[in-house]
Amino acid sequence: MYVVVDPRKDKKAVTVHSDPSEGPDGTRYCKKVPYAFGDTVTAGRWTLDTGTLKSYPADW
Repeated sequence: MYVVVDPRKDKKAVTVHSDPSEGPDGTRYCKKVPYAFGDTVTAGRWTLDTGTLKSYPADW
């Protein structure tokens, strides 16, 4: 399981990837759940309040 956070002001996205499974070209994450930047995100037994994270300019 992993969480990808894009804090750039033009993107502001959070995605939680989980449920890894072997495929023909290696391990892939089968489940992908998108969140809005600022949401409280649940990833397994952890939670992350992305509203406390700093955002950055789009060209950063």
